[in-house]
Amino acid sequence: MANNISGGTFRDVIQAGHVTVRQCVSGEVRAPRVPFMAPAAPGRLVDRLPVRAALDRAADARPVRAAAEVAVVTGPPGIGKSGAVLHWSARRRRDFPGGVLYADMSPRGALEPADTRSVLESFVAALGTPRAEMPADPAPLAAYYRHLTAHEPCLVILDDVVTAGQVPPLLPGHPKSMVVITSRLLLNGLRPVLPGSEPVYVRLAGLDDESCRELFLDTAGRETAAELTDRGQELLRTVIPAFAGLPAAARLAGARAADPLEGGVEEFVRRLLALPTFQEALTVPDDPHTYSLRSVFEDSYAALEPATAAVFRGLGLNPTPEFADALVDALAGGPEAGARARRTLLNGNLLERPAPGRCRMNGLLHEYAAALARADADEGAATAATITGWYLRRAAAAEQLVSGRWRRAAIFRDPTVLDGVFGSETEALDALEPDRENAAALTGLEFTRGHDLLVCDLAEALRGFFFRRKHHTLWVEVAERGVRAAERMVEARAADAADAGPGPAAVGAEAAGGAEDAGAAGVAEAPDDASLVLARCHYELAFALFDQGGAHSVERAGHHYGLALSQARAAGHARTESSALEGLGQVAVEQDRPQDALDCFRQALRALGDLAHPRGRALLQYHMGRAASAARLHEEAAEALLGARRLFAELPVPDRYNEARALTRYAQARLAADRADEAVAPLDEAITLLRERGAPKEEADARLARGDACAARGDEARAREDWRAALDTYRTLGSVAAAGARERLGEGGDS
Repeated sequence: MANNISGGTFRDVIQAGHVTVRQCVSGEVRAPRVPFMAPAAPGRLVDRLPVRAALDRAADARPVRAAAEVAVVTGPPGIGKSGAVLHWSARRRRDFPGGVLYADMSPRGALEPADTRSVLESFVAALGTPRAEMPADPAPLAAYYRHLTAHEPCLVILDDVVTAGQVPPLLPGHPKSMVVITSRLLLNGLRPVLPGSEPVYVRLAGLDDESCRELFLDTAGRETAAELTDRGQELLRTVIPAFAGLPAAARLAGARAADPLEGGVEEFVRRLLALPTFQEALTVPDDPHTYSLRSVFEDSYAALEPATAAVFRGLGLNPTPEFADALVDALAGGPEAGARARRTLLNGNLLERPAPGRCRMNGLLHEYAAALARADADEGAATAATITGWYLRRAAAAEQLVSGRWRRAAIFRDPTVLDGVFGSETEALDALEPDRENAAALTGLEFTRGHDLLVCDLAEALRGFFFRRKHHTLWVEVAERGVRAAERMVEARAADAADAGPGPAAVGAEAAGGAEDAGAAGVAEAPDDASLVLARCHYELAFALFDQGGAHSVERAGHHYGLALSQARAAGHARTESSALEGLGQVAVEQDRPQDALDCFRQALRALGDLAHPRGRALLQYHMGRAASAARLHEEAAEALLGARRLFAELPVPDRYNEARALTRYAQARLAADRADEAVAPLDEAITLLRERGAPKEEADARLARGDACAARGDEARAREDWRAALDTYRTLGSVAAAGARERLGEGGDS
């Protein structure tokens, strides 16, 4: 076998077996952003000199290494691993000109690992690559990440790692980089999976009594124990060992002691010593992993007024320990009550502020609050329903703003229910962004609870957010769970039918919408509820896989589009049948089968029959134009794309964005037919429409095509003007499409 690379100068080359990198960039080398993703470090750290010294030694040894240094900080829960590492990283960040990358490797629970591809996606996005342009499959994505981190040494912090397998894909490319891992596990399996690197292990022990006292007094607002009376110092010496060396216990107790209502440090310490089980609850010498703060938590909880206590319990049922302020408002019954509860919980150190508009519970506190909520089954179920309803309504409101597509779920039947949740599409997507892990984990909780239809509704409602923000790993996870829930519904319905014997099939109200949508057009549709739900869930999963891209994902998308098609036909739902055929056509285009694609699109159009679906017809015309152009049926492509443009313009609310896309595709088809004279005017119009819509990437694409058309007509000056404008926009967006513009301009290098 011979591998040859020729035809230019290449600074970066990626070679890998059985890997396709669709976004390979030839000649375009763009310096990545310099991210600083780490959360704020603790204001003060005590008794962590050995840890800091060990990390310093590892960092100072980097110049003689051939691979990134890996350090692992381990210890029991609540021992302060994250705080120690963040404090150290804040001191040493100047030594890493490539930036600081940070990820919580178990955001849904202490021993539930995050998907490494999802973490890679967040790192690559932080380094400046738009999510829509990332390599789709894990191997090329990891290779691209190493490429982006190969230019300057960077620091990667992987917090709460659960398995050794999470680490290797996240190793940066520069040999003088450093990876610092925290984990409550020993991670002995890490050595075999690190290529050419021996990790440095640092065991974090509990604080000694003097350090615990220093931390307690600092949090309580006292600099030294000398400020206390002799009796106070004696009480403090007695109570400090009860913290068992846990910084969390010392900080929590100190925060309570700082409250003027507690009567000062001495009075608070006296009250702690009066609790009969306080030391017993905090001291388990035979098993440091089972340290408990329950008595301290109970004391704090007992001080809450009933309404705030109910909010505290409810927050324990949120899927992760972090959540939006608005969720606190929902559990409290409104913004005013929510603000009061939030203020009380923050002041009592039962919540902390990781970011504006967000709250977070200590993980042990979150577990404690959840146990309280589950103690009353009725209250727990009602609170869980409130939380799920809150997330579903927000996801559905965002979905409604993002797209005008047809949806099955009942929450979409009355659009006014979702009015006013968000003021704009951008606001909606930005609000859902920090809760993406909560939303994904919530579908898992509801699946475990057996609420299958609710799981399917969540999967449908979250599509708009996932589609626009390109969180493909989470998107596919949620969609797959929706399919499993729908399959369980079908199985349950079949079992019920078998028990009931022969008779007419009932159509549940949750079938949602086939008949009423068709009624206006005089088409009778009587969907089978479970079959329709399953058809839509297969369709949602196929859509997510196709958008993820990559040969394997596209192949899987075709499989699920086929399953959606068969279920839609079983349900008698023409709209979903047409959508599944449309998806199969898009798969065929991606797999370079344009004639098969045309056949699918034509079948999809016929499947609609007399159903009133003008937007769907416009999209099918657009897809038919793309497929015809790929098949070199130039005149058929031109006719279909101009027809699509007309249909988009004639919608009740004209779709100017897709009008512009159709015009751009039409011009590209004319260029492919050697009819450059017919391409310039449509591109002029498309560029104007896209500028009005605020779509810079698509406008740059149209400018690139117009430059090609001008060049084909011999107008080299105007062509270069358009190519230059396109390149400037691509650079601003950090788009890999800049390579095409640079190639046309005959430019190379980093200038």
